[in-house]
Amino acid sequence: MSKDINLDTHITDLVNVFKWEDLKDVCLVVHSYGGWPGSGALEQIGDRVSSIVWLDAFKPENGQRGFDFASEISRKRFLAAVEKGEPGRPAPTAEAFRVISEKDRAWVDSKTTPQPNGVAIQPIKLTGAREKVAKKTYIRAAKYPQPAFDQALAECKADKSWRTFEATESGHDVMVDAPQWLVDVLLQVS
Repeated sequence: MSKDINLDTHITDLVNVFKWEDLKDVCLVVHSYGGWPGSGALEQIGDRVSSIVWLDAFKPENGQRGFDFASEISRKRFLAAVEKGEPGRPAPTAEAFRVISEKDRAWVDSKTTPQPNGVAIQPIKLTGAREKVAKKTYIRAAKYPQPAFDQALAECKADKSWRTFEATESGHDVMVDAPQWLVDVLLQVS
């Protein structure tokens, strides 16, 4: 954890995996915050990606910041962490993400780590590479309240170049709540 970690750090991490592993014809699946670095990475590796899946994920536009989408409570927590000089803030809990099973909540909580503050305040630089990917899918987890994801789903439904699905019985972590359903959808759209 460092104050030096920003959105570009995560974008570079993704880009480097593609470059160093020489990945091509990939289905890139991003979840939640992953929509930010995924969108940014496509600016550099879009020619290596044959399909994308935004799984209950942010779909940022050029110049936006993660902080712009934070709730009032999240903004206060973020600003308090920055004021204290802390490089990050605690990750949301599995309960907040509406993970259905108590057992799964404990497991998810055991895997979360603090989120670096710098990723939320750096504006993203996009030129439209995400929209140039031939196969695009947006999956919305219906049981998790997030207005930005509702808006992304509505935009994708209105754009015939996107396929959309709704995980009606799942919280935000679809891969935990409905793994087989998700596998079936991913195989269908990749």
